[in-house]
Amino acid sequence: MFDNGERRPIYRLPLVTFVNPNGLESKSGNVWTTTEASGNPTLRTADSGPAGQIVQSSLEASTVDIGQEFTNMIVVQRAYSAATRIISTADEMLDELVRIKR
Repeated sequence: MFDNGERRPIYRLPLVTFVNPNGLESKSGNVWTTTEASGNPTLRTADSGPAGQIVQSSLEASTVDIGQEFTNMIVVQRAYSAATRIISTADEMLDELVRIKR
């Protein structure tokens, strides 16, 4: 952007698309490599055809609902606690049965 308000793009950031993005091989972090299943990469201009857009100063919205995940974690934790109590009670009952038989 110039002092007079004029904007002139100085570079276009290319985006790469694949015929089968699910065929990419995952490496550590957010690194992916091509495979025969993914096909060859195709360079495209942003916001054209199947290529996405590049939006500055924006973050990708997470697809995880943190409240729902905490709720699920609490439910699983309580189910685990209940299961351990059931096993402990069954073990105590078995011990009592063995004591009665003697």
